[in-house]
Amino acid sequence: MNRRLQLALLLVAAAGSAAAEPLSRAEAVARALTKNPAILRALADRDGLNGRAMQARADALPEISVWGSFLRYQDPGFFNSPNIDEFPPEILQAFRPIPSNLWDGYASVRQTVWSFSLGKAIRAARYATQLGDETVRTSRQDVALRAIFTYNAYLLALEQVKVAEKVVRQKEKQLEMSRNRRGAGVATDLEVLRFEVDLANARTTLLRLSGAADLARGDLNAVMVQPTDTPIEPTDALTFRDTPADQQEVVKEAIASRPEVAAISWTEKISDEAIGIYKADMQPRLDFNGAYGWSVRDTENFFESNYKKWSLSLTLKIPVFDGWRTAGKVAQARAERARVGQDRVAIETNIDVEAKQAVDRLRVAASVFRSTELNVVQATKALEMTEANYRLGAGTTLDVLDAQAALTQAEFSRVEALHAHANARAGLRYVMGQDPLEESAPTPAPSTPQALAPAGDEAQAANAGRE
Repeated sequence: MNRRLQLALLLVAAAGSAAAEPLSRAEAVARALTKNPAILRALADRDGLNGRAMQARADALPEISVWGSFLRYQDPGFFNSPNIDEFPPEILQAFRPIPSNLWDGYASVRQTVWSFSLGKAIRAARYATQLGDETVRTSRQDVALRAIFTYNAYLLALEQVKVAEKVVRQKEKQLEMSRNRRGAGVATDLEVLRFEVDLANARTTLLRLSGAADLARGDLNAVMVQPTDTPIEPTDALTFRDTPADQQEVVKEAIASRPEVAAISWTEKISDEAIGIYKADMQPRLDFNGAYGWSVRDTENFFESNYKKWSLSLTLKIPVFDGWRTAGKVAQARAERARVGQDRVAIETNIDVEAKQAVDRLRVAASVFRSTELNVVQATKALEMTEANYRLGAGTTLDVLDAQAALTQAEFSRVEALHAHANARAGLRYVMGQDPLEESAPTPAPSTPQALAPAGDEAQAANAGRE
């Protein structure tokens, strides 16, 4: 039954793999950046800021309107005069009210000639546009890093499945060897039973890791905003690349390149201009208003010079007292500017902490990888020697199982270490304000026992990278 179940699982996996779409890490990031709702929300926010910028610039441009109206009216006001009864009847007959039409058509122009807030509002609008761009860049960095982490997590899950499959094959060979020894009369039923139990446990671990791989694939599909059951065949691999890093250099690069730092700079400039804009409410303002058109009772008289209607005006407004309303707005704007200044301090402090964590995480991951590289080699040799001793009758079942468990742990530690180091490299680039995706893919770490060695240390680094 176990063999039939395993065969069914292999057939299902093979069918899924045949229909799976090849996907590289760069392609996963590109899809996430195209469809992820966090990016789309950031773009919508930027469009909103651009709209506000257009609104602010409108005060510097003339406001032109074209008006047209038709009025039909009758005015009996003359007959309501107090001394109307003293007029002769013939005059009253001549001045009787008659309904009439009035057509108006004209264009008006309104332009702010001078305002202390005009230039400040335009500059603030320009800064807001830059702030929107930095907000989008921040969102793109976050989504790209998340896509890389989920892609690496799927690779880790697949590598763990491969290790578990290898363990199952090895335990099947060990079970067959023990059965042969029992047939030769040099092994007991207890030894065979131990190998059978160990094989069953290994198959259970394989099923659990296969389920974890499906969950990791669902997470990756979710980041790319596509159905979570979409088959995927990763074309990249978990790799090790020695990446030296200095904390002070990382902090320096982060301060210069992080979009959050640039965004807080633009926010500070906007806050400075906002203070001046609110102050302008209590400063003089000069506006121009003009209108030109025609007003006629008969439409045939339109564009006749005698029926022209026009006006020009310059309005100077000098505020005297507004009940300290402007002073309250200025106080709020200054408080907001102080808050933004503290936000800058918090961001720079956080960058310093993130830089230290990123450098330490990368250093620990590399150290773990190197220090455990011999573990897999040694565990492999130990298993080979133990199996040879067992075949010759010089070793016990427990010796073989212990050696197999040590090799399995070393191999699992190796892939976890590779995962941690890959995440640490991406996290370091993110902290520095760079593209979290590596420009060129390094050579994958070999899958030989010698390459499996680094697993142990990298496992701790992987956990650090996930944190």
